[in-house]
Amino acid sequence: MSTAERRAVVWLVLVTLAAPAVAKPATRESLVRELDAALTAPALRGGVQAVIVECLDTGDVWYERNPNLLLLPASNQKLITTAAALALLGADYRFATTLKSRKTALRDGVIRGDLYLCGSGDPFLDEDGLDDLVRQLTQRGVKEVEGSIVGDGSCYPPPAYGYGWSWDDMSYYYSAPVCGLNYHRNVCDITVIPAERPGHRAGVRLLPSCAPVSIVNQTMTRQTEEGGDLSAERDLGGSTVRVAGAIPPRSAGGRETAVRVTVSNPALYAVRRLREKLRSAGILVRGSAKQGTAASDATEVIGTTFSPPLSELVRLVNKPSDNLGAECLLRAIGLARKGVGSVAAGREEVIAWLKSIGAPADGIILRDGSGLSRMNYVTAYTLRCVLRAMTTSPLADIYRESLPVAGVDGTLRSRMKDTPAQGNCRAKTGYASNVSSLSGYVATKSGKRLLFVILMNNHACRNADATAVQDRMAVALAGYDGE
Repeated sequence: MSTAERRAVVWLVLVTLAAPAVAKPATRESLVRELDAALTAPALRGGVQAVIVECLDTGDVWYERNPNLLLLPASNQKLITTAAALALLGADYRFATTLKSRKTALRDGVIRGDLYLCGSGDPFLDEDGLDDLVRQLTQRGVKEVEGSIVGDGSCYPPPAYGYGWSWDDMSYYYSAPVCGLNYHRNVCDITVIPAERPGHRAGVRLLPSCAPVSIVNQTMTRQTEEGGDLSAERDLGGSTVRVAGAIPPRSAGGRETAVRVTVSNPALYAVRRLREKLRSAGILVRGSAKQGTAASDATEVIGTTFSPPLSELVRLVNKPSDNLGAECLLRAIGLARKGVGSVAAGREEVIAWLKSIGAPADGIILRDGSGLSRMNYVTAYTLRCVLRAMTTSPLADIYRESLPVAGVDGTLRSRMKDTPAQGNCRAKTGYASNVSSLSGYVATKSGKRLLFVILMNNHACRNADATAVQDRMAVALAGYDGE
């Protein structure tokens, strides 16, 4: 063993000895003391917390703090949205994206008029979905479109942003606008290309090149940490994107770096990309790509592509905490149940469902589906009702398995590793400025099944300090060996 290796071993031993011991409460009283102690962390001073721990096997409440206090849930809102979507839409529900034309418009391989791309709100429509539609056109012998390619996302009416969303977040991928016709998560990538030497403007490349944005390049090549301060900001309400910051020169090892930005017109984005694909497949398109509404007599279905079933989509929403997915699910509930794909219609159905599972009417103020809005409020008790109701649902396994797993995947992949909670705790995270949450399921060492809700608001600390408290609590529950 080399000297360096011996030093590494000694360092590892010292770190292990210095690490705090994981609490393993043996009695209910000691568990309560451990949870109380976790919540006295100095980092949380000045904030407020609401917590419930309930045993699913007996219905006994093991721990409770401020259960009926309305607090911001952040992305714990997705627990409600995805549960309601499964209950109200069913696990087999799929979004359909359809190509339509006027009756008899397709003759001799030519669509005589416009071709309409009509969305039903699929938040995950991607390259594969568009390729599927192009294949169907090819199989039908389509060689030419005389008119334009029109993108119709009108099934979800405006506004495209949630009530109470932060205006200065709207450039960022997690605040993508919501449309009835989405594509590529409604974001594009801008690659910044360093010059060979410092002092020169860096280059930029847009991917996909059809994205409906115009770039103002304000980047420079200079000695700096690689891509450390690159940014892409879209003008509020517009399509101009200003790319700024610095990137190290190629001569100093600088490499191409991508930054992501939202597009303001998702439907136009989708049809521009479809038009490119049609041309690549040898289908002549004489008109342009544009946004609009399908003609009332456009009833001829030329092709349809379907999303995966909702049983899979809830995983795509909950594990990475996908905001666009959650927003589309809320609107899909309204569209399917009330014929209107609006937040208001979806909210009405979700609140009715919450009442049906025993959640109190005054236990939620619901403004969006994702938790981005700072106008959402929910009680720990309401979230407890959702988590408990889903354990007795026929869709219980689908819901539970959609949640991130501690130390394994999703937004919990790097948390609670090498603890009794790893691979055991399944829970939804939530984060916004001065807000942090964690709610889900965990099994104790003695085999008891628990649900827990942890909501934290108004703390001044870093989110990492708040999540450390949440992890300590979840690990204590997982390590509990009592009855």
